[in-house]
Amino acid sequence: MRVAILMYAGVAEIDAVMALHVFKVAARLGADVRAELVTATPGETIEAVDGVRFTDLPVWRPTGTDVLLVCGGWIAETVAEGTVPRQIAEARREAGPGLVLGGVCAGAVLLGAAGLLAGRPATTHHPAFAELAEYTEVVDARIVDDGDVITAGGGPIAAFDLALYLLERELKSPRLAARIEQFMEHDRRGTVWR
Repeated sequence: MRVAILMYAGVAEIDAVMALHVFKVAARLGADVRAELVTATPGETIEAVDGVRFTDLPVWRPTGTDVLLVCGGWIAETVAEGTVPRQIAEARREAGPGLVLGGVCAGAVLLGAAGLLAGRPATTHHPAFAELAEYTEVVDARIVDDGDVITAGGGPIAAFDLALYLLERELKSPRLAARIEQFMEHDRRGTVWR
């Protein structure tokens, strides 16, 4: 499984790094997983919500990517400005139907702003329910699996939950997910809505 985690100005670095960590642990345990932080703009320095700066990130290319994760952050300005939602919509068009989109926390709102959630159920962090409702039906669940779009709510912990769920679903390996969950001492709880 090849996972690209999209970085943009204002992304919650904790969301991105938590998800990345889960995938890196899976790879260390022998799973066929490659995950990386990526950007949509060459040479861009990303300043995240808490001030961490990311430089020299590879530019995301749809070829060879199985999952594109879009993490949350303080996304009101990002939605209003519109560049990131346009980049996500363009990435989806380029990648075609085989790409799984993941919305971590308020990243689901960005998927909605990109026009990718129309008529599809989704979830996000409770404080962003109203924003997400502008684009789609909001489901109060920890994870909403709608086939090629999976969203996770619950704040920063959503990054752990969605990454573990993807390992379980895409690699068909609940044992691997449980092993990583135990290693991280993270107990997934909550509803998975399919």
